[in-house]
Amino acid sequence: MSNLNWSRVLGCGLLSGIVWILLGSAVTALLGRDFAALPNNHLGKPTPGFILFNVALDLMEGISLIWLYAVLRPLYGPGVRTAVVAAFAWWIIVSLGDATWCSFGLFPPHTVVPLMIGTLPALVLATLAGAKFYKE
Repeated sequence: MSNLNWSRVLGCGLLSGIVWILLGSAVTALLGRDFAALPNNHLGKPTPGFILFNVALDLMEGISLIWLYAVLRPLYGPGVRTAVVAAFAWWIIVSLGDATWCSFGLFPPHTVVPLMIGTLPALVLATLAGAKFYKE
């Protein structure tokens, strides 16, 4: 871990986060209609605070994606394959959390599963965007 370029993790992670915000918003707009219609859900009528909080979370997610990419580089080497592995690993972790919320009955699966499926390609593209500029 001492070989990580932390300034690049941060900078490339922010780039990845911005791409994730754009692509994730598009996925949510296309596939999240049922989810947005759930009671007490802020997606239907987002407040400025909700938007700001989610932008901050998405930027942190981008940083986490590039951190994971940087940690995996010594094992898989730099490049597309490692970025895809990092994105897929992150997607599995997030999807397990989503499945947990569904198992608690907080969200019906038909509202969450399309978003889970649609976010995988978006996460891959966001990770590729940040990984392209990461160097140690």
